[in-house]
Order: sequence, then structure tokens, then C-alpha cells
Amino acid sequence: MPNYYEDNNDLRFYVEKALDWNSLVEQTEYKYQTKDGFKNVEEAVDFYKSVLEMVGDFVANEIAPKTKEIDRQHPRLENGDVLFPPVLEEIFEQVKQLELHGICIPRELGGMNCPFLLFLMVTEIMARADVSVAAHVGFHGGMALAMLVLSIIEETTEFDRENIAIKDTRFRECIEEIIKGEAWGSMDITEPGAGSDMAAMTTRGEQDENGNWFLTGNKIFITSGHAKYHFVIARTEETKKDDAFAGLQGLSMFLAPAYRTGADGKREYLAQFTALEEKLGHHGSATVAISYNRTPAWLIGKRGDG
Repeated sequence: MPNYYEDNNDLRFYVEKALDWNSLVEQTEYKYQTKDGFKNVEEAVDFYKSVLEMVGDFVANEIAPKTKEIDRQHPRLENGDVLFPPVLEEIFEQVKQLELHGICIPRELGGMNCPFLLFLMVTEIMARADVSVAAHVGFHGGMALAMLVLSIIEETTEFDRENIAIKDTRFRECIEEIIKGEAWGSMDITEPGAGSDMAAMTTRGEQDENGNWFLTGNKIFITSGHAKYHFVIARTEETKKDDAFAGLQGLSMFLAPAYRTGADGKREYLAQFTALEEKLGHHGSATVAISYNRTPAWLIGKRGDG
């Protein structure tokens, strides 16, 4: 049976010869001071290789044979929700069972505690079979890690220094949902009148008298835009028109859930998925237009630091 890691001489060269695993594993394992972590570099790298071998087998034998089917059966927008064809739903469920979304997430939060580099290698192996699957699967662990990193930067993550572990973090529930494969994440930057020119953004972030933030505006061309959790760049500050950098200085960063699940198990949409882009190839990936209309959001960091 084929294996997309074992027959990949380029990737194996880096894993087996070129990478400085000693320093990388030491950092990832907090200098081997944790109770549940690997105790030496050999033990850790053996585990990393086993993950790559497992993924190589899965991708070669479960995804690669279905690439034509994936390209022909597109996601569709139906009653405001993005629905995937059975072939992709089956692959996503298999990825969920393999727990691949948690590769780069610390074990204290339910992840595998591997270096982010390993997550990128897994994405590369996925892309060898199907770039749409790689775009989907290769996004969400990174979104979960971004939630953690941004929480650390804004000092809303608590550490148990005695046991060398993360005690709690601001977006823990969101991260755990993504790891379990029950929710996705996306980055919402592009707008109808603002592509590469971020300074031209018009989506607004507004705060009410109780300190709650709300988003209003439209985003387009959003990869995996059917996600539950959206990192959104929006304008919050008025700036001087004669300042060349004014447009960028007035932006802030938010995390906004596009929907929530009610007591009856049904979704209540806080933002609307308004269009699903038709592309030349890359058909298995959902590229979505999203409309925010007073959508509740959480400010990340300080206003104006987007």
C-alpha cells in the first residue's frame, strides 16, 4: 500500500537529517520538566514520525483515490448554511477520529503537544492528495493555536508554574471544540472594496454602554468561511485623514462566533453566510462571503492594535 510520507524523500530528509530536533523538542516539552511529556528527543521524534507515517497512509489510501470525486461534488449554500458532499463529510469525520486538529495544541488543552512544524508537514502531505482537503484540515489547528498565542500575548492565559503547564486560557472552550472537530476557524480580512489594501476596510467594530462589542460589515473570499469562529479585522478608531498610515492604525482584531447552538440543538446564526464562490479548481474548499449585522464579538488585545 502507498504511503505519502514513507515515499517522500524530500520530507524525510528534513525529518531524519536536516532539522535540529534537540532544540525544537526541548522547547516543545518545556525542557522535559513536565510529568506527562517525553523525556528525551529520541522518544519525541519517534512519536512525530509515527504521526507522519499514519497520516501518509491515510492520505494515500483514503483521500488520494477520491480527488476526482471531491473536485466534481462541490459544497453548496442551502438555507444559509454551507453543506459539504458525502465524500468530504466522510473524510472530515476520519480526520476527526484521527484527532489531527490537535497536533500542535498543548496536551494540557487536549492536544498532541507537537511542534507547529509537524502540523505544517501534515498539511503538505494532505496537499499532495488534494489541495482543498489540505486547505480545510490545514487551517483549523492553526486557528486554535492562534487563539492560545493571542491570549498569551494579551495576558489572559494562566500558568501553573510549579507543574510547568497551562492552567487556563481565555478561549479554552473554542480551542477544545476545534480539537474535537466540532467547530472550525477562519480569518476574515478581505472586503468587496478592500482586498490587499487593508487600510480601505469599512467593517466596523462598535462598543455599547456595557462594554460589549458588535461587528457590522461584509467580508468576501473567506477560506473555510463556513466556520463557527472567525478572526475579524474591523475598524474601531477614527483617524486623521492627512496621516499616510491612518487607515491601518484604526483597525482592531476580534474573535466572533458566526453561530451558537440553542437548547434544542439547532443553530442560531449571529452572522450570515451570503454566498459560496465558484472557483476554477479547488472546488472542495468552501470560499464564503459573510455579512455581519451587529454580530457579538470579543476584542483581542487592545483597540487599534488589529
